[in-house]
Amino acid sequence: MNTNDQIIKEVLLHQSYVTPDDIAKAEAYAKAHNTSFVDYLFVEDLININLLGQAVAEAFKVPFLNLTTNPPPQEQIIKIPKDVAYKYYVILAKEEPTKVTIATTNPNQENLIEELQKLFPGKIVTLAYSFSQDIESLFVNYRQPLAARLSNALKDTSGFAPKILEELFQEASIDKVSDIHFEPREDSVIIRFRVDGVLQTHGNIPKSLYENILNRMKVQSRLRIDEHKEPQDGAMRMTVSEKTVDLRISIVPTIDGEKTVIRILSAYLRDFNLSEIGLSLSNQQLVLNAIKKPFGMIVVSGPTGSGKTTSLYAFIKLLNNPDVNITTIEDPIEYRIIGINQIQVNAATNLTFIKGLRSIIRQDPNIILIGEIRDGETAEIAPDLFSQSL
Repeated sequence: MNTNDQIIKEVLLHQSYVTPDDIAKAEAYAKAHNTSFVDYLFVEDLININLLGQAVAEAFKVPFLNLTTNPPPQEQIIKIPKDVAYKYYVILAKEEPTKVTIATTNPNQENLIEELQKLFPGKIVTLAYSFSQDIESLFVNYRQPLAARLSNALKDTSGFAPKILEELFQEASIDKVSDIHFEPREDSVIIRFRVDGVLQTHGNIPKSLYENILNRMKVQSRLRIDEHKEPQDGAMRMTVSEKTVDLRISIVPTIDGEKTVIRILSAYLRDFNLSEIGLSLSNQQLVLNAIKKPFGMIVVSGPTGSGKTTSLYAFIKLLNNPDVNITTIEDPIEYRIIGINQIQVNAATNLTFIKGLRSIIRQDPNIILIGEIRDGETAEIAPDLFSQSL
């Protein structure tokens, strides 16, 4: 348990928001699901995000600030130097003519007030408590724009390809990007990120330099660097900011060159819970009520990159217990989950969705996840299957 979780645990027990039995169950849940014990408290509706923040803030004798509902602008955030912000984990949350409000994860840090007073002479400095993940998400405002970083990387003629990819994946990690697109044009290659289902342009690189970057991706993905006229699919793994990032690579030829799309399958997606995938508290409760029913069917639909797979895995993560048999049929298997039986569709062996689904039925399942309903036969059998208790 990290320091922040330990503080939360002690505060909740001391102020009787939860019982020792609640904490024991929450810690067992966290260990089994590789998550924070706080997730259990949310799932069981023992506490909500604002109540949790207020409880910890009360222990520090300061107000609680929810930075996700009212994030400060970049020009305000950077008034605190980056080194101070990172050292004390602080954000300039509010600025008024005579006072400033600083959000921090620990208002009791030694010399914190003195350091902040130097930055805002003549103003009253007040502290507030905010969650560490909310403060950390705002540190992105200290980063140089991606376009400028790409330009700097291209100046290193001997090693620009790995540097470009590193910068892109770091940015993607911060922005929760699901896909990175390299789109060749006549003279340049456009770089676009898909965030929450929407593609956004994030810069471009000269077409003359794209081949080096493409070849590096091909080598790391074990694809042929001499093939330019046929589609290729591969996979690679990178470490970005001490986090493992698994990537699926798709390359197709276009009239302007080889277009590359990278699907990001990293830990920050795999470990999402219901709040982190963007569901409001009321919608989280609707989902929790639905997935706890003994039988039925939940259908998730939406465009590419909108979070369908991530949502399904978040649901499965909550249901993954030793007393149930969970089996999936997927193409491809994007995340491997301990305790779940995952089946990969395989055209070479004629293992289709419908054949896999029929086999799963004979495997005594409690819960089935179908990665896609892409044909009429699967569409017909799925509702009949899930309308009855297994």
